Amino acid sequence: MPSDSRSTLVFLHSLGSSRHEWDGVSERLKARFDTIALDLPGFGDRGDQDGEGIPSVLDDLCRRLVDLDLTRWVLVGHSMGGKFATLIAARARDDAAGLSGLLGLVLVAGSPPSPEPMDEDRRADMLTWFDDPTKTSDTARRFIEDNTADGLPEAAGRQAVADFRRTSPEAWRGWLAEGSREDWSAQAGVLAFPGLIIAGAEDADLGEAAQRRWNAPHFRAADVVVVPHAAHLIPQEQPDRLADLIGAFATTVGAAALPAPAC
Repeated sequence: MPSDSRSTLVFLHSLGSSRHEWDGVSERLKARFDTIALDLPGFGDRGDQDGEGIPSVLDDLCRRLVDLDLTRWVLVGHSMGGKFATLIAARARDDAAGLSGLLGLVLVAGSPPSPEPMDEDRRADMLTWFDDPTKTSDTARRFIEDNTADGLPEAAGRQAVADFRRTSPEAWRGWLAEGSREDWSAQAGVLAFPGLIIAGAEDADLGEAAQRRWNAPHFRAADVVVVPHAAHLIPQEQPDRLADLIGAFATTVGAAALPAPAC
């Protein structure tokens, strides 16, 4: 269970992945923070649970956060997880029960609350990727190649392929065909929480320009940082750099949230 004496980092993963995409980052931060990574419905250990659209998944994640009973926490969302992270933060802003204590929000190549920018021919192709179960491993390797600057280290690559293979085809198609296209901009509004927006220098769809255009306007104040030698799978490509950025941000927002010392 999280301790009361230090901040907790809560991680949400990307499409076709699982909580394990954060293993390298969490390992580098666990000495200073409590860390919790969650599997979204349809992914990882929950691959047999098809997420039934954004409202259902959002409710599921909020229930799990309430059950964790966190007092000081920072929410980190990658890609698909970024859209959910922003909407969870909006609920916390609106005083949803059990979500108090949120200190700040980190988006890593985050999918925006608005429809995600994506080439429609590529979307149509990706919608077929789970049609033939015998080709899933080859498709996973293609997915990794398409979304990294220089591939992944061996262990991270094996885990990424395993996570892709465990993905629910229904959850995969549901996100591409519906969830990523839904516009939740009005619900997200503008967040007063401190924000850190991280983009991969070689991310074609959700790089710096997309982050500044689609995610940054939802924050009253947010820094945008570009990670070199990374595309979309930043947690596995650059865990050292990402851990440094998240750790520095969490330390800063945690210190700002502490009560002023007594005179």
